[in-house]
Amino acid sequence: MDALPGRLPPDGVDVFTGLVCPDCRGSLAVRLHRGHAAFTCRVGHSFSTDELIAGKESALELRMWEAVYAFEELAVLLSNLDGHRLADRVEADACRQRATQAAEHAARLRSIIQVDRPVTPRASAGDDPRPAVTS
Repeated sequence: MDALPGRLPPDGVDVFTGLVCPDCRGSLAVRLHRGHAAFTCRVGHSFSTDELIAGKESALELRMWEAVYAFEELAVLLSNLDGHRLADRVEADACRQRATQAAEHAARLRSIIQVDRPVTPRASAGDDPRPAVTS
């Protein structure tokens, strides 16, 4: 599956992509206008190329953190259930092993998040990299 169609549409024509909206996860369409792409979902969220990349990067980090928290919560739950002897339908060794595994997965994901660096757009020729001065 490709993210963008093999042949981009002519200016002003919407074509659905293989991408989902970073805000609502609805299908994204792409529309070109003088060589610039705009992405819109069915709900109406719109993104320039830079905004879409930033939205995808942000959504990825959010989902990674959600997975970390889910693994950590599962590890603590299983450990607590085992400690209180409340995991009566799960064998104690299996419960401990899964708790350890979930904690290890959470730690691995944390390390991925810590070293991951999102792509950022470069400044265009007209952009001044200095902060604006206000009086």
